[in-house]
Amino acid sequence: MCILKEHRYVVHVGTVKHVLRIEELVFGPAVWRDKFRLQIPADPNSQATTIYGASAEEVAKLGADFLGGRTPKN
Repeated sequence: MCILKEHRYVVHVGTVKHVLRIEELVFGPAVWRDKFRLQIPADPNSQATTIYGASAEEVAKLGADFLGGRTPKN
């Protein structure tokens, strides 16, 4: 059993508002690259992606960069 904590961030990319649901692995056997992750589903223009980071703020910034068309550096 894994215990996850959810963090939500609202980001604006151009005129579009996105709600990012970032998960924090609090406890459990799951193997993640880092403590926080954001899963961005696929759409017609891009593949699904998972972004990992050391903090929720870092992952939110990387997610906003990804949604804005910039390649996240993680």
